[in-house]
Amino acid sequence: MKQALIGIGSGLGAGLLALGLLFLGPLSASDAGAEDIVAEPSSTPEATLNSAPEEVIPEETEPALVQCSVSELEDAPEILALQAQVIDANTGAVLFDRASATPARSASVMKLFTAAAALETLGPNYRITTRIYQDEIDPGKIYFVGAGDVTLSRTGVNQSSVYAKAAKLSDLASQVLRASGEVAITEIVLDSSLYGGAAGEYQGVWDQRGITDGYMAPVSALQVDADRATPSAKESPRSKDPVSRAGAWLKEALGDSALGATVSKGITPAAANQIASVQSRPMSEWIDYMLVVSDNSQAEALARLVSLDVGLDGSFSSLTMAFQRALQKTGLDLSDIVVEDGSGLSKYNQISPELVNELLVLVDKGYGDFKLILQGMPVSGTPGSLSYRFDDAVGSITAKTGWIRTGYTLAGIINSPDESKLIFTVYNLGDVTAANREAMDDLVMGFYECGATLVNR
Repeated sequence: MKQALIGIGSGLGAGLLALGLLFLGPLSASDAGAEDIVAEPSSTPEATLNSAPEEVIPEETEPALVQCSVSELEDAPEILALQAQVIDANTGAVLFDRASATPARSASVMKLFTAAAALETLGPNYRITTRIYQDEIDPGKIYFVGAGDVTLSRTGVNQSSVYAKAAKLSDLASQVLRASGEVAITEIVLDSSLYGGAAGEYQGVWDQRGITDGYMAPVSALQVDADRATPSAKESPRSKDPVSRAGAWLKEALGDSALGATVSKGITPAAANQIASVQSRPMSEWIDYMLVVSDNSQAEALARLVSLDVGLDGSFSSLTMAFQRALQKTGLDLSDIVVEDGSGLSKYNQISPELVNELLVLVDKGYGDFKLILQGMPVSGTPGSLSYRFDDAVGSITAKTGWIRTGYTLAGIINSPDESKLIFTVYNLGDVTAANREAMDDLVMGFYECGATLVNR
């Protein structure tokens, strides 16, 4: 039995070993003698471990730059010969440029330079003194001497001309009567020799409708109410001889004492005695009014006073050199300018939009007394020459307007909705109508809406 169980056990053991070899294969080398087995190189490639996927971090990219174009507005048929420049006031970058370096007719934008020249030479507190002298030998003979105060007014007590608080002709007359006592005035001599000729000078290129339409008088050192027929009207017919009219109005102011007086033109002798004088308002107030309403007579008077102050003769022909001398300390390059007049009425004035912007940069930075220029410039939607323009940007556009029959111009500062500040000058030149002004204004509104994202295309 015992041998039978052993046999059975041996048989079972052999069977189990056979099954193990069937499933597990031959014994490994570690189980056999090392000298009996020669290792064969494996033909199976080594396994490669798969690493964990790396986290992909997206590259940082600049945000897309918003660009704003005014090309459609620029291409409007009412935009004729366009010259323009727009500057970002904060960075100095030129955002828009169209032939801005080319000098051209600036129209009344010229008054910015007239104001700047006057502030640099005369100064903001300068006042013009108009005087009356009495002849040393003949006390009945008086000399009415013009010094350039075109605002001197014939309005009565408690009445005002367009020039607020202007000196009064009646004050001069009262002083003359006190000085003359019982002596009647027999002769009134009108002395306008400071500049402008005996009857005044009207530029040959100026439109004669300036006199009849009432926006310009001949230039003379002796005038009353800038020769307006109606002192309280901004635009009122003028005459061709403002000097003679000034004499007639003085005679009227002297009343019965001068009923038989003759009025003539001449030169005041050095020996004559001063018996009356009045002073104008300061130049700061002149500049304010001149810029707000674009007063041509004040501009011409200022230009000539600048010419005299820098050592020239006060003539039309002296003005280019006068402005160059007056503004030389500003650093502006005025070598290419042509100044035919101080008002901008001449089509032969030559100032580039680029140069206008350079002046406006000084104004914006408060150079010298130039802050007074900014204070006097018209503002959109407020009284002045921009009162009816830019209804969608009331209070946001401060600019000097310009118009002659061959062009519209505009130059100033824009405060845009994106809180950027733009300095701009635009000339729309050609034979213009109101439609051309509206197209220019539309283009400027494009600048306003684009702000700092304005692009030069």
